Amino acid sequence: MVSLDIDHDALYADISNYIIGIIPEAAGTKVAGGWKDRQVVKSAQNQAALPFNAIVMSILMDNDLDYGVVSYDPKNNKAAVQNSVKVRLQLSFYGKQAEKRSRMVDTLWRTLYGADNLKLCKPLYVHSRERHPYINESNQYEERYLLDLALQYNPQVVYAQDFTGSAEIEITPVK
Repeated sequence: MVSLDIDHDALYADISNYIIGIIPEAAGTKVAGGWKDRQVVKSAQNQAALPFNAIVMSILMDNDLDYGVVSYDPKNNKAAVQNSVKVRLQLSFYGKQAEKRSRMVDTLWRTLYGADNLKLCKPLYVHSRERHPYINESNQYEERYLLDLALQYNPQVVYAQDFTGSAEIEITPVK
């Protein structure tokens, strides 16, 4: 059996918690079975309106920063490959507080606050922060700020591996 310890869903959850730590009102209200009025969402969803004052997280791309490093665990017949991955993440901030909210996340991303409060990944840099107003479904301009961030995480893939305790070599002379 092969397993991966950190995937994009886990990163989205980590980053969502980070944003809510900075902007607590974006968490919404906890109700039975989930959250009501949660403003931090993973990517745009088909046939679903964005929440009021939404913060939309979208992974744009990822790429390996190095080759995998293999470690072995003979006691459990397992091997693991771990590598460093760079991710470009776009955060889209909507509503009247978009500028303020995006500025807070932008500023804290490049500090120890960012490194200390992200659990599965670490911030690298902010690629850009731009104002991109858009026309909503009522033909009205709405504020939107886009924050393009870079982060690094180190996923590990674990798989079954056979080991041997000893080997016997027989040498046959060549005639």
